Amino acid sequence: MLKKSIQLFSFVIALLVVTSANAETVPDFVDNPAFEAVADDSVTIYDVVDQMPEIDGGIKEVYKNIEYPRAAIAGRVEGRVFVKFVVDENGDVKNPEVIKDIGAGCGQAAVEGIKKVKFTPGKLQGKPVKVYYTLPVSFKINS
Repeated sequence: MLKKSIQLFSFVIALLVVTSANAETVPDFVDNPAFEAVADDSVTIYDVVDQMPEIDGGIKEVYKNIEYPRAAIAGRVEGRVFVKFVVDENGDVKNPEVIKDIGAGCGQAAVEGIKKVKFTPGKLQGKPVKVYYTLPVSFKINS
């Protein structure tokens, strides 16, 4: 009985502490300049912006720069490769990464082709910014 009373008392105290806390109370460290948050656009990479990046010359430019791997042709490998990368403020491709591959060298061929293409950079409030971009690249053997 004493154990249940102590548990109930502890619960009531905890409940009082939680309900008495003011939701607008700001912790002391927030006012401390050492904890000041500083926005640095150079490291922010956006998923969606006002104007998304566009491939200069269209998707045809990507395909002009892709060489279908011989191993993929020999193995009759076809399908779609997805490459995720960052288009920086200058329209250059940075950090390309194959997120879905079909094998036989197609993923690497897609990356190499995309790295050679220039983009019109994405813009947020009229200012060029870094934007994540995922591009599907189709591989099909023409008979």
